[in-house]
Formats: sequence, C-alpha cells, structure tokens
Amino acid sequence: MDLGDYLNPDVLKELASAFGDAAGGAVRVRAPDGRLLAGPAGEDDDGEAVKVRLRRRQVGTVAVTGRRGGRKGERARLAELMGTVLARLCEQAGQLHERVDELAAVYLLTEEFTGRTDLSEVHQLVAETMVKVTGADACSIRVFNENRTELLRVATAGLSGQYVAKGPILLSDSVIDREIAETGQCVYIADERRDERVLYKVEAREEGIVSALCAPMGYKGRIEGIIRVYTRRRHEFGRFETSLIRAVAAQAAAAIVNARLYNEAVSAERIRRQLRLAAEVQRRMIPSRAPRVAGLDISAIYEPCHEVGGDFYDFIELADGNLGVCVADVAGKGIPASLLMASARSSLRAHAAYLYDLSEVVAAVNVDLWAQSDEGDFATMFYGVLDVPNRRLTYCSAGHEPALLVRGGQVRPLAAQSGIVGMTAEMTYSHEVVQLAPGDLLVVYTDGLPEAINFRDDAFGRERIHRAVLDAAGRGESAEGVGKHLLWENRRFAGLQTRGDDLTLVTIRIQ
Repeated sequence: MDLGDYLNPDVLKELASAFGDAAGGAVRVRAPDGRLLAGPAGEDDDGEAVKVRLRRRQVGTVAVTGRRGGRKGERARLAELMGTVLARLCEQAGQLHERVDELAAVYLLTEEFTGRTDLSEVHQLVAETMVKVTGADACSIRVFNENRTELLRVATAGLSGQYVAKGPILLSDSVIDREIAETGQCVYIADERRDERVLYKVEAREEGIVSALCAPMGYKGRIEGIIRVYTRRRHEFGRFETSLIRAVAAQAAAAIVNARLYNEAVSAERIRRQLRLAAEVQRRMIPSRAPRVAGLDISAIYEPCHEVGGDFYDFIELADGNLGVCVADVAGKGIPASLLMASARSSLRAHAAYLYDLSEVVAAVNVDLWAQSDEGDFATMFYGVLDVPNRRLTYCSAGHEPALLVRGGQVRPLAAQSGIVGMTAEMTYSHEVVQLAPGDLLVVYTDGLPEAINFRDDAFGRERIHRAVLDAAGRGESAEGVGKHLLWENRRFAGLQTRGDDLTLVTIRIQ
C-alpha cells in the first residue's frame, strides 16, 4: 500500500499546493515505485526528497524543489515536515480503516449470532467465524467447567481430529490460561513448538502449528472461556488483528452466555410444566373436601410451601361405620417428597382395606416405604380409626407431632409414640385406644404449624397452638372455625416471613 491508498488524491494535491506555496517552488508526492501522486508533472525532482514511512514501511516520497532564494537546508526541512504530516495522516486513516473493518466484522458476527439458541451450534459458528474474519489457519474454543478448574473443548475449526483429542487443559497446569484468567489480557505465542509455557508442544509440531494468540472470552467482567487462534507460519499479530480477535471473543462470549441462558430458561420452563402436572396429580390424591359423616364435624387444611409437597392427609371409609384418618409428613420437599407421599398414601389405603389391627397396618406401610425408597427417606405419620357409633378412637403415632384432644377446657396431647416409617424394616408399632365424648375436639397437624418462624426467628410452638385451640373451642367454634382460627394465629405470628415447610391441619369435633 502507498500514500494513494491511505489518502484521497484531492487531499494530496491540496497539501502539495500548500507546501509548494510555502516553499516558493514545486512539491511533488510520489509512490514508492515513482508514480506521481501530486504536484506538477514533467519535471525532475532535482530538490530534496524525503521518504515517507508508516510503521517502518515506505509508502511514498516528498520532494521540494526550486525555492527562490531558499537554501538547501530549508527545502530539506520543509520536505521532512510534509513527510511527517503525510505519515501522521496515513496513520490516522489506517486506524480509521481498521476500526471500520473491525466494526464490520463485529456487525457480521452480531447478525450471525442473533437468534442462535443451540449452544453447540453457537460454539462451532464462533470458531469458524474467527478463522474467516482474521484470516488465521485454525481456531479452538474452550470454556470453563462448573468449578472453573478445567477448560473444556467445545468447538474447533481447521484442526485435525488427532490434535483435537490431544488431552485436557487443567488450569493448574497451564501457565498461559492462568495468566489470561487472572489478567483478562491476550497472550501471544510466537512458536508453539518451542514455547515452554505450551502444554502440548509435540502435538503442535505434528499439527504444523506455529504462532497463536489466546484471547479471553469475557462477558460482564467474567471470563467464560478462552479462544485460541493459530497460524501455520510464524506470524506476529498486529494491533488491528489483536483488537479484532478481542472484539470477536467478546461477541462470542455474549452469544454463548445468551444461548446458555436461553437453554436454561427453556429447561426451567419444562421443569415448571412438570411441577404443575405433578401438583395437579397430587391435588387429586388429597381430598378436596372433608367427608360428611353423621356424628362428626370434620375440617381439613393443606398448604404446601412449594407447588408440590410432602405432607398429606386422607380419610378412608372402613367397615362397620369406621373412618380412617391419616395425617403424614414425608421428609424433604418438592418432587422427591411428593413421590414418596404418593407411595405412602397408596400403601396405607391398600393395607387398611384388609388388615384390622392398626399397628399391623402402619408396620406394613413402613416395610413398603423402606423397600421403595432410598436411605434417608422416611415419613412421620398419624393414623387413627374412629369408631363413630361407639365414639372411640384407636390411633398410632409414628414419630408424628402429638395429636391434641380438647375436652372441658383442657388440652391433652395424645402422646403414645412409635418410630417413624420408612427408616428400617424391623421397626415395631403400638397403638392406643381413647374413649371420646360429645363435644370433644381432635386436632391433628404436621410440624409446619409449630415450626413456623417469624422475623425474629422465633417458632410458633406448641404452647401457642394450645392457646389458639382453647380460645376457638371455648367460643364453640365448629371444626372449620377452629382450623381457620389456628391458621390465622399462625399467619399473624409469622407475618410476611416465607413459609419454610408444608402445613397440614385436620380438626374433628365429636357431636
């Protein structure tokens, strides 16, 4: 390239004319091959000629001749001055061209990346685009693993399968990648075959790779990965090339992060749909309303803290006018807990249908849960059978919150306890029989009620439950009224604090 490639001919003519007026003679601007670019034609350059250099490369000459009364030294200084002016103008024009080329490349990338959502497709497109816009021979892209200890290869262009499969790059082993990760700056490798910092020198030699530039893929201050651009000849990457590679790497990082976020959003929406379906299935398993049984006033409240939960309650119609009542709390939250809840409910219904002894029913449920679940999965369970005609309750509490019997202004916890279900197949269970009377109130709940926390990290506790129950029972509230009062007091205590556990509450008044 010469002066004519950097500067407009009219600009060169104006400069030559202006300096010619100052010199009182002629100023000629020529290309390195002698072509006249500006100034009068038809005369020899018998004056002082100065070479115009740009980055150590000659791009033209300037000659000042015929200054009237002028001295040779003055003509030389004018030629030197004009040469300096032209060199600076060329430098500025070159930088402008570089910026335009860089913006054009980045614009091209933006167009290419827009709308891409497949992460592997984006990775490969970045590698191929990098080779295309830089004129390099090959490119590889590696991104950090989750704990940022290793750079995982995600795409290559222009590299053989043998070189691609050369081995891992652990951050602890790679001096180059650690420097990039720590400084966020590019690292230049003059010769990969000999540089001691390179991990795979032999493989680079076999692949024919010589020079490389390693650039960080940074997005919002975080380095997502590293791009390596290779040449199969010794090459020093200029300022423009380095700037362009950094710009492409930044665009690539943004495109990769956006594609990843899109995929995560799609995955999250898929999980939300599955949760909604699971919640719908779970709602069908839990009675939508309490049963109407002569001699009993029954109410039930169920509030999961997530879309699906591990609490459940159930009412089972049994022979001879008996009613089975179950309230249970499965360990954990979310889908795993809801699946274990479904298993426990199905097991209870299956065994309650043909086993008479209540302890045997709970023991059978325990064996089923133990066989079907992983270690650490368990549930607490209250299972009682109400003999309605004889006003009698037979119950087994398997590690559950003690149910409450309210009678004559007193609260009596039904404290007979056995072990939790699902922990070991050898667990044994016992039951207790309680005679009931008209006006008695039975309250069964899960630990989401006493363990509700307010903003001072105080728990609602059993004492507040007892006071709230006695208050509502003393006013003659129905089973539903007692449940609503308990829930209101619990919410008033917790305030706006987020509930951290499912809550289930069953109240039964004996009529």
